[in-house]
Amino acid sequence: MKKRSSAWVVNHGIWHLSLFGRVNLAPVPSNIQTALDIGCGTGSWVIDFAKAHPDCQVTGADLSSIQPPSPPPNVNFVVQDMTTAWTCPHRLSYIHSRTITVAIKTWPALVTECWRSLKPGGWVEFQEYHLPFTSNDDSLKHGPALQLWNESVIAAAGQIGTNMDAMSSMQPLLEEQGFTSLARIATKWPMAPWAKGEREKNFGLLAEMDVGDATEGFGLRLSSGGAKKRSGSPSGSDVVWAQKPHDVVD
Repeated sequence: MKKRSSAWVVNHGIWHLSLFGRVNLAPVPSNIQTALDIGCGTGSWVIDFAKAHPDCQVTGADLSSIQPPSPPPNVNFVVQDMTTAWTCPHRLSYIHSRTITVAIKTWPALVTECWRSLKPGGWVEFQEYHLPFTSNDDSLKHGPALQLWNESVIAAAGQIGTNMDAMSSMQPLLEEQGFTSLARIATKWPMAPWAKGEREKNFGLLAEMDVGDATEGFGLRLSSGGAKKRSGSPSGSDVVWAQKPHDVVD
């Protein structure tokens, strides 16, 4: 459990650098009242968001109870499987997720739950990675072992119904549900500290640590059919957000 918690800390650091210190990209209002983080892990994002929005009640949901015992007063952690029907006591202003791709097999069902749980005018935001690993200069072909791992993981994920590049088709899915004001930002991540610039070197160092911790276990979980949420740091990420229209009548 301690190793898993450490992996979450590293992963949170990677996203902090990737988003230049921002916790969200969706333009949520400053007076936001309620927020939910799906698959919150150790709760780092929940706590950061709660500190930035002290008047907002922020809930973090995860299958594991690995969050700090004394969070800020506007934070609540719950143990819940977010791949099933949610039990939210009130409508939400904002729903966030990060690094849950491996845990989700039916993205349409998740998007429907987000729609049902949001207030009119509320926002949803997905911060996710995608596989396979890639390279700018096509040098990946010179690493046949990693290329084989790429192909094997994608194939194993497909066999258990997991799409490792789900964010590439997220916008049409959100539009079909009725969401508007859609936006997507894709980023590239250096995978080792060879990158130029202090920020990029720190980024690469964290990514290298994360990959070293996650790669073997991640592949084994998929190949054995037991995929679960796991911290990982592939060479690309996507942030997608959208709004439930104000004039929706539920």
